[in-house]
Amino acid sequence: MNPIIDAWLHVWDKLTGQRWRHRPDPFMQALPQDILTQALWSIFYGAIDYNAMYRVTSDLLRHNRLHPHFHYRHFTKPKKDGSARQLAEPDAKLKKIQYAILKRYLQSEAVHPAAVGFRRKKSIADHVWAHAGADLIITADIEDFFPSTTRWRVENWWKNQFLESENSARLLTILTTYQGSLPQGAPTSPALSNLVNMHMDTRLENLVKQSGGRYTRYCDDMVFSWQGYPHVPADFERSVRAILRENGYALHPQKGWRVYQRKDEPEITGVILNKHGTVSLPPAMKKLIWEMENRQNPADEARLAGYKGYEQMIEGKTRS
Repeated sequence: MNPIIDAWLHVWDKLTGQRWRHRPDPFMQALPQDILTQALWSIFYGAIDYNAMYRVTSDLLRHNRLHPHFHYRHFTKPKKDGSARQLAEPDAKLKKIQYAILKRYLQSEAVHPAAVGFRRKKSIADHVWAHAGADLIITADIEDFFPSTTRWRVENWWKNQFLESENSARLLTILTTYQGSLPQGAPTSPALSNLVNMHMDTRLENLVKQSGGRYTRYCDDMVFSWQGYPHVPADFERSVRAILRENGYALHPQKGWRVYQRKDEPEITGVILNKHGTVSLPPAMKKLIWEMENRQNPADEARLAGYKGYEQMIEGKTRS
C-alpha cells in the first residue's frame, strides 16, 4: 500500500482509537507528506470531507491566518483595579477545535510544579499556602500576560512536539494564537501559557532556591518567599526582571513588585497570607458570609453555599 496512506491509517487509529474501515479514495493518495496535519484537521473539524478539509487546511497554511474561516469576538471585562481586561472569544467552530486540541494535546502535558494556575486539582489555595509561615514575601505581577506571550514562542513549543512535521506545528499555532499572541478568551490559552513558560518557571525557581526560598506562579501572579530570611537577596529583583524580559514579559508598573514582612499579612490573589502561618479569606468576605448566614434568606442559599465552599477550599488546606 502507498506509504502515505499507511501513515494516515496509523495516525487515524492512534488519535481516534478506531480502525479506519473504508478503502481510502484516490484523493488520499494526493495528500501531502505531513499526514498528521490532515488527520488532526479531519478530527477537529468534525466531518470526513477530505476535499473541504484539504482546501481549508491549505488555505490556512498558505495565508498564515484564520480569516475568513474563523473569527474572534472582542469585548472587555472590568478588573479589580477598575481598568478593563481585553478579551477575545473564538467563534463556535474554532472554539470546538480548540477544546479538541486542549483535550488531545495540552491537558496531558507536564508543566512546571511552580505553575499552579489552570491545572486540575490545583487552585489559588495551592498558590498561597505554599508561602504560609514565610517571614519575607514578594509579590510580582506580570503586565499583559496573555498578549505578551508571543506567537513565535507558541510556535516553537508546537515545533518541539511535532518534529517530523513543521506544517503541523504551523497549523496548530494558527489555530491557537491571534494577532501575534495567545488570545485571552480561548480555551487553549491558559494551558499553553504554562507549557510555553516551563523554562522560565525553572529559571525563576532555581534563582529563588539559591537563597532557600520558594516560588509559585498563578497566571500573571508570581510569589517568592523565604523563612528566616530578613532581607531580599542582592540583585534578586534585577535578576527576575531580566528573566522575564528574555521571555517577552515585564512587571506591571504599579503593582509589579511589592515586598512584605510576615506581619504585613499581604493579600495574594484575593486571599490573606496571615501572620499566624495560615491562609484566610479577607475580612469583607467573612463579614458577607456572616450576614448571609444570619439573614437566612432562601434566595441566598445557592450563593452562600458557593462562598462556604470557597472558604473551605482556602482555609481547609495546609502548607505543602
